[in-house]
Amino acid sequence: MQKSKNPFPVVSYLGPEYFCDRKEETKTMIEALTAGRSICLYSIRRLGKTGLIQHVLGKLARKRRYIAVYIDIYDTLDEKDFVNRICSAVLAMLEKKNDNYLKSLSRFFGKFRPKISLDPVTGQPSFELDIRTEQEVRLSLDSLVAIISEQKKNVIIALDEFQQINHYQRKTLSATLRKYIQNVQNLHFIFSGSQRQMLVEMFTSPKQALFRTTQMMPLDKINEKEYYEYIRFHFRQGLRNIPDSIIDEILSWTRIHTYYTQYLCHRLYEKTSKSVREEDLENIKNQIIKENEPMFQNYRRLLSPQQWKLLRAIGQERKGQEPTSKSFIQKYELGSHSTVRLSLKYLEE
Repeated sequence: MQKSKNPFPVVSYLGPEYFCDRKEETKTMIEALTAGRSICLYSIRRLGKTGLIQHVLGKLARKRRYIAVYIDIYDTLDEKDFVNRICSAVLAMLEKKNDNYLKSLSRFFGKFRPKISLDPVTGQPSFELDIRTEQEVRLSLDSLVAIISEQKKNVIIALDEFQQINHYQRKTLSATLRKYIQNVQNLHFIFSGSQRQMLVEMFTSPKQALFRTTQMMPLDKINEKEYYEYIRFHFRQGLRNIPDSIIDEILSWTRIHTYYTQYLCHRLYEKTSKSVREEDLENIKNQIIKENEPMFQNYRRLLSPQQWKLLRAIGQERKGQEPTSKSFIQKYELGSHSTVRLSLKYLEE
């Protein structure tokens, strides 16, 4: 994997040397998957779920017994999009492992008139099936799973932004996936997404088809001490001296939130060459606030006065106090407890 000059990635996973901590989470996920349990990974937004998934898949892929596939389904609109996305990703990975997989396509997918093309950007094969009915969705997935079941290796499929299937017009996909989880011995899933409440309900509500089909795994913030050492190490590796007080301020300002910590460090690393000064940090912080000002103003227009007041109170509170606690509500004059709960629910959604 090509090394980045900036050791604080904010968009993509760059490999284990640029991955901070998550040792326990990595261990937990690998233990579950190798034991045959699928996983539902959930957290607040931008806390590093995708990076953790790719880190785990990378470790599994280096073992000879596993084929690991990551798929983001956020921009899929229906079951047909989902089937084509998952088929393209899985079959492209199988091609890397076995050059003869294309010979199997007509045997498994002939009735769906498969079209194969190469992605002009990635060079990977793209796979499209002519699917028109609900039955064909199920049969095409059955065909893919039949190919997977013939593999001598375990196949791990990570479906990111999985809550997207709730927006499909047809609602049978969950039941189909449940069947595979229960019956296909060498196929396991990682389900993840950014709409935490919706995703969790899909796996914990008795009314849902996927109820109790996975190990539920909440993801919390990275350990502060580990993040502290990670920041100091990479600045010094890049021949940049960074005082402990500035690292403390970085973690305080970002509240150890993965994306914001990475983003601030990324910008600060780019702007300094030898020694990081307090002035450098303040300049970068001010730039970030100014760049995001239109977004903040848009939030103000979208939220009700009560919701905006609660959001500001949460932003001002640095002690991590529960927004629905009596002391918090009184301190920021937020009104009744029920009003705060309703506003908080809206903000979380």
